[in-house]
Amino acid sequence: MKSLLLFLLPCTLLAFEALVDALLDGNLTHKITANYYENDEEEIPFSGSKTQKVFFRYQTAPKDGLKLEMATQSFAQKTYENSNDNTIYYTEARYQNTTDLFHYKLSANYYADTYRQSLAEKSVETTNAFGMKAQVNLDALSSYVAYSQVMNGMRSASSDLEGKDHLLPTSSVLSSNNYMPNTEAYAFDVNYALRSNVILGSRYVLATHEQTTLSYTGVYTDFKLNELSKGLNLGVSYDKTGIDKQNNQMSIQIKKSF
Repeated sequence: MKSLLLFLLPCTLLAFEALVDALLDGNLTHKITANYYENDEEEIPFSGSKTQKVFFRYQTAPKDGLKLEMATQSFAQKTYENSNDNTIYYTEARYQNTTDLFHYKLSANYYADTYRQSLAEKSVETTNAFGMKAQVNLDALSSYVAYSQVMNGMRSASSDLEGKDHLLPTSSVLSSNNYMPNTEAYAFDVNYALRSNVILGSRYVLATHEQTTLSYTGVYTDFKLNELSKGLNLGVSYDKTGIDKQNNQMSIQIKKSF
């Protein structure tokens, strides 16, 4: 037992030292925005509104392929008749490594989505959710599997978080809504880079909400048009919903990053 303790103690100290170094070398960003909208009180009495968003994100420095991210975002709105606020507490861990054959990435995230109907109320509605994702890259071919679960709650956990396109890794190409309480979802994606600036992919998502099961089958492509303008992307997507619901969606998106 003594020998085991002598072996574990240095390992623990080294791991703790590595964690402290990663935390100290991390990056903290914040953003605060406030807006006040006021109509002509003679034409539309009591129509003014105030909104405020406070955002903080902390990311540790990568350490042996591991990186941690923590974020919180609060959004409050107040009008003459009512007021409400929504706060997200988000945590994510990402790990990546390379073998002789392929490169892989593992990630897991957890977040709590809280909502209060009135700023005067003390009670807060909270919905918790978590997701896991495993991705493998082999030259131009990439694929991942993902799982997510939204636990009990009174409302959807689908609030937006700055810098995140999706809070769960199981979103379909276009139409899936996997953020309702008591929802489990699985996703499988495979994509191939035809060229360095052209990606073609397909994704299948299976989501179960209480007694309802939905499937989403989608294809997508992404073109990087840096020749026209740096950071310009053209995306074309198609999504088909099946099993308990029939619905087809198509989207063309043009994005420009600055």
